[in-house]
Amino acid sequence: MSLGATIAGAVAAGATVEILTVFGYRPGSPAPAGPWDSRSGYRTEGEAALHRRREDAEACRILGAEQRVMSFGAEPYERGAEPGQIRAAVVAAVAGADCVLMPGFPLVHPDHDELTQLLLGAGLPCRVGLYAEQPYLFYERKTLRPEMRAATLDESLTGRLHWLRLGMGRSERRLKMRAIRCYRSQLRPLGLSRIGLYWLLWHEARRGGEAVAWLP
Repeated sequence: MSLGATIAGAVAAGATVEILTVFGYRPGSPAPAGPWDSRSGYRTEGEAALHRRREDAEACRILGAEQRVMSFGAEPYERGAEPGQIRAAVVAAVAGADCVLMPGFPLVHPDHDELTQLLLGAGLPCRVGLYAEQPYLFYERKTLRPEMRAATLDESLTGRLHWLRLGMGRSERRLKMRAIRCYRSQLRPLGLSRIGLYWLLWHEARRGGEAVAWLP
C-alpha cells in the first residue's frame, strides 16, 4: 500500500525486490485473536498468520516481488524474542541488499515505530531510506514537506530528511491497485473496501505519488 507502484517499477527495470514482513505472527499459535484480527474475521493468531501470508504472497506475485516473512508476534501478541534478537534477525535477512526501505512517516502504528527505531541504530551497510506509510498518511490528509519527520525519530534527523515523490505511471498504478485488493481481510477494517481505496490512490497521485526520504 505504501510502495506498490515503486516496487512494480523497480521489478520491471530489472531489480530484485524482497518484501520482508518482520512481525508476521506465529502460524501455529493458539492465542486468541487480538481486537484487529477479530474484526478481520480470525479466531486465533495462527489462523490470522496463515491467511494473511497467503494474501501477501498473492500481492507479491502481482508486483513481481519476493515474499519473506518472519514469525515474530505483532501487537498485541507476544513478540517471541528480545529487541536485540529481532534486530539481528533483520540485519541478517537484508545482508547483501543494495538498499533497504523502512517505515518513516507518520509512524502511528506501534509495530512500525518500534521496527524503525530498532533498525536506525543497526548500522546497515547499504543505502537506507524511509517511506511514507499508507493508509496512515491518507487518513491524516497530510501533504509531505521536505522537513517532516515522525515525532519519535531522533532529533538529529530534523532538517536532514528530504521527502521525494516518486511519481506513478499508469501501469504501475494498476498493478498497485490489484496488489492492494489481495489484502481482502484488511481492507474492510481499514475502511478501504469500496470507494475508500480509490480516494486513497487519487489523493496519493494528486500529490506526486509514493514518497521516500534517503537517510544522510
